[in-house]
Amino acid sequence: MRIETIADLQKEYFGQIDHLDFDLIVAHIIKKPREFVMSHPEFGLSTNQKLQTTNYLARRMKNEPLAYILGHKEFYALNFKVTPDTLIPRPETELIVELAIQEAITKKPPSTCRDQKINIIDIGTGSGNIIISLAKNLVIDSKFEIQNSKFFATDISSAALTVAKSNARLHNVNKKIKFLQGDLLEPFIQDTKYKIQNTILIANLPYLSQKIYSATLPNVKKFEPKSALYSPKEGLSHYEKLFKQIVKFNPTNCTIYLEISPEQKTKLPKIIKTFLPKSKIEFKKDLASRWRVCKIII
Repeated sequence: MRIETIADLQKEYFGQIDHLDFDLIVAHIIKKPREFVMSHPEFGLSTNQKLQTTNYLARRMKNEPLAYILGHKEFYALNFKVTPDTLIPRPETELIVELAIQEAITKKPPSTCRDQKINIIDIGTGSGNIIISLAKNLVIDSKFEIQNSKFFATDISSAALTVAKSNARLHNVNKKIKFLQGDLLEPFIQDTKYKIQNTILIANLPYLSQKIYSATLPNVKKFEPKSALYSPKEGLSHYEKLFKQIVKFNPTNCTIYLEISPEQKTKLPKIIKTFLPKSKIEFKKDLASRWRVCKIII
């Protein structure tokens, strides 16, 4: 029986699937780097490899996201397990991690106040990509000696928290992060020992309006959880609920980072000032020069 090669598959699927997607799927199946796939078209696939590859290619041709097919996605130079229970990490979200890292360095207590801690809270953690990236960069691989930080992550979905905990173990930060199940800050509200003081709070909550969600591509609408994308009230319902919860803590020395949709820049300040009238508000652009992060200083 003739062994089918990478070149044979390339000919069979030519014009039907993106070259990058093809290379990454084959590389995943044969457990080789993409560069190997590109430079060794003569490589022969076993029968099982051929069957698995054609199955994955068929799924991709039906618009299933590559991250769900392969089961992982890179974010902030780390690899994260993802499932249909979690939103696929986006490159633009790396901005919020970068900003939070710089904020943590700024808030770092002086050497004479080692008992003082920085609390870092990730609301709606999903796959855990934000909080894990922060713990990894601020503590495990840190050049900043921020060893007394405390990391928390919440999510309403138990399935998402299972994925996040798995990713935390993968990156050796599972003992650094406390994962809590509940709606936004609800786990902190229920336990009175928690305070929001000297805190960095990060939230990448659902923020797409119905109009924008309806216009998303099929690979988003058909496969990613709507509950992690769409929010009523022009995409701002979840953030409004979060502000209502934050007020209950009477927070001090708190910096909040929210990922937003660019058109919300004009609408958010009024909502924020309704609940946090003394706060200072700033907006940051992503690499595409679109307003992507709202920074709130309390």
